[in-house]
Amino acid sequence: MRNTLYRQMVFWIDAHRTWIEVVDDNLYKEHIIVRHDRTDYIVSRTLVLRAFKENGAYAKGTTWTIPEHELDKALAIYRKQDRSFSRRIKKAAMYLSSGDTEVIIRLATHGIVRLNLVVPAAHIPEKPYYL
Repeated sequence: MRNTLYRQMVFWIDAHRTWIEVVDDNLYKEHIIVRHDRTDYIVSRTLVLRAFKENGAYAKGTTWTIPEHELDKALAIYRKQDRSFSRRIKKAAMYLSSGDTEVIIRLATHGIVRLNLVVPAAHIPEKPYYL
């Protein structure tokens, strides 16, 4: 995953979180990957998320570690599912939205983590205050 895309995902989670926060976005950890006939050990960047308040079945303090290779697989699946996302993301990482981030995290965690990010609406006054 491109670093700019990864950083944009972390930004969306940090900026619009409702119950999950980013604990560590620079953790490098060894992971086991089972491939057809062999087992490989890789060291990869790992996103660590934690529930900072209770939500449904998840208690406060529940932690999830999401290896970058799982985020990569989720990104590939999402690109195939949503062609407009694929076109946007080819342009630049800044086109990644909070909704895209939610889908990628949900796919990477096999449906376990649902971020429920909230993007506040922009306040546009009806009438300028100086009139």
